[in-house]
Amino acid sequence: MTLQILSFIQLSDSQKDLIRKSGDCHINCLRPKEAAVHFGQIDVLLGYDAQMDMDAFLPQMPNLKWIHTYSAGVERLLANENFRRSDILLTNSRGIHGIPMAEHILGTMLLFSRCLIEAWENQKAHQWKRLTAPDELYGKTAAVVGLGSIGREVAKHLKNVGMHVVAVKRKKTTEPFVDELFDTEHLGEALSKADYVIVALPLTPQTHQLFDSRAFNMMKETVFFINVSRGDVVNEDDLVDALSSKRIRGASLDVFAEEPLPEDSPLWDVENLYITPHHSSISPMYLDRSLKIFRNNLQIFPQRIGMLNVVDKMRGY
Repeated sequence: MTLQILSFIQLSDSQKDLIRKSGDCHINCLRPKEAAVHFGQIDVLLGYDAQMDMDAFLPQMPNLKWIHTYSAGVERLLANENFRRSDILLTNSRGIHGIPMAEHILGTMLLFSRCLIEAWENQKAHQWKRLTAPDELYGKTAAVVGLGSIGREVAKHLKNVGMHVVAVKRKKTTEPFVDELFDTEHLGEALSKADYVIVALPLTPQTHQLFDSRAFNMMKETVFFINVSRGDVVNEDDLVDALSSKRIRGASLDVFAEEPLPEDSPLWDVENLYITPHHSSISPMYLDRSLKIFRNNLQIFPQRIGMLNVVDKMRGY
């Protein structure tokens, strides 16, 4: 049977050719509004989680058997109860984000540690001034909270610049780039050791607003906090309070509870908070890496056994 595949993202001719070589299929690349006329025939759907309006799509896609997301997050998809309880297979692009996100995190830490924002402000003002307190990452302690594919790549990068790496994950495993590993019940112990805290957790009911005033109070006053996971993992009001009261020294957010971040958000004006527009995973290699996972799975589908990145729709990841 020829599978009818629809991608909500435009793919190059070479990308489509590689997909066709991986299985008996016909592929269209159309935006959701343009694709509605084809919904009834679609077997396989590709797109970002943010594009997946299952309230609208699901009733129009009676043949849908598999969704592959170009993103790792699948919160919008799983918010639809009918989809969550269906037999439709869900795979994601977990594992492709590690390198660009680790480089983004390391760059942010160097920006802070070496006072490069201060140097840039001095340059704009044509001022030759000594920087306040340049520091080193070497020998400092970084706590990586969430040790999936992203967290492991972060740990690797940080260990390679001479940092002491502690990490938190649900189950203890042997990790080559981690000096101390804590389970989630001992999160506070890991946070209390850290000069830098990096959050790389999935968003689940257990991690929702995990980083609140209680968590910030467990940290050193000199800590720098980084979130690249999901905005709702952090209580943003509590973070504003922690920064404004100098309970923690600084923070960087790439993700937010509401995106785009509203112009009137208090986060914009918080001292020592660096904001980036959810781009830590962006890379020219992003789409090719996601499609490699999809092509590998297409060779196996519909058997399902041995497929990569299958999401447990009940657990949420």
